[in-house]
Amino acid sequence: MDVLLIWAAGCLRAVQLAVWIPVPLIGGLRMYRLPALVLAGYLLTVAWTVLLFVRAGRARRLGHGWVYADVVVALLGLLLVPAACIASCDTGWQHWVLPPAMGAAIVAAAFTPRWPAAAAVALLVAGYLAGSLRELLAGPDGFGAITVNAVSLLGFAVLAAVVAGYLRGSAAQLDAATEAALAAGAREAAAQARFDERTRQYDALHRTVLTTLSAIARGRLDHRREEVRALAQRDADYLRGLVTAGSGGPTGNLASALAGVVRDKQALGLQVHSQFHDLSERLPPDVEQALTNAVSEALTNVTKHAGTDEAWLTAVGGDGGITLTVVDRGRGFRPAAVAPGRGLVRELRHCVVEVGGRVAIDSAPEQGTMVEVSWRR
Repeated sequence: MDVLLIWAAGCLRAVQLAVWIPVPLIGGLRMYRLPALVLAGYLLTVAWTVLLFVRAGRARRLGHGWVYADVVVALLGLLLVPAACIASCDTGWQHWVLPPAMGAAIVAAAFTPRWPAAAAVALLVAGYLAGSLRELLAGPDGFGAITVNAVSLLGFAVLAAVVAGYLRGSAAQLDAATEAALAAGAREAAAQARFDERTRQYDALHRTVLTTLSAIARGRLDHRREEVRALAQRDADYLRGLVTAGSGGPTGNLASALAGVVRDKQALGLQVHSQFHDLSERLPPDVEQALTNAVSEALTNVTKHAGTDEAWLTAVGGDGGITLTVVDRGRGFRPAAVAPGRGLVRELRHCVVEVGGRVAIDSAPEQGTMVEVSWRR
């Protein structure tokens, strides 16, 4: 907000100084005893104004010391310029210092604390009246105009203080509202992150521990078999990894990861016929993890719902992409009948779509199911 006020005050000061530019061009300097000194004073005031506002614009603030110096420059002009006039010029165009002095009062009111600003404005009003003393003593003719100028100088300063205070208050309220909105957004993002993490952990448990326990509970597995015990040990390691913030992340080799999935599902009693081709290309870790999870979920679905103990897995790479296909000849289902956000469709899309992959499911009752997962760079 201070930047806006600085540029507004600078533009106002430029206009206030510019109104006197035609005076030397039309011979108005003849109205002064020392026209060269008056012109030099005007040019020095212009130079000071440029220095003041250019520096303030670059610093994005107007320091109190610079404001007080501006008041001193205006005060000197209010005292010296009237003394240089041949005739009285306290209320005429010859008194070119008065408009910039009003600008100095506005700047003091807008950029300094209340009491220093009040003192600066009072000093400028007193300086104007002191410079106009000759005309005040000469008679009542100029009294009205001088009074109007003095009241205007004071009134503009008060108005500037009110407007600047209102704008700064509004800006503070806007900043507070923005901070509150950002904080709310951060809280929402954190809550969403926690929800996503819980969903990821649930999906991982669904693919591993819960699938193993469900198969054992249904009597489909003999927990005394070595491969079942090894699978249970891996699942236990996974649970310990969750407790210690481990992720069981990607291996860096998709073929190896898929082979591990096949091995785990076979330990659960599912016969998986796998065929891999051209999987040598290294994938981003999140993509490898997503594709591995998708295959695991598709095979888990065969184990739990297809009513068959046989499935086929094909993985083909090349041309900057991967295509994975899981097929079974089980009971099948109608994908359109599955409620949105549930079942195999939700699980697979949650795994794959967020890394830029695609999922296609083709199934019909008693016709088996084909799941195709693809990803391209």
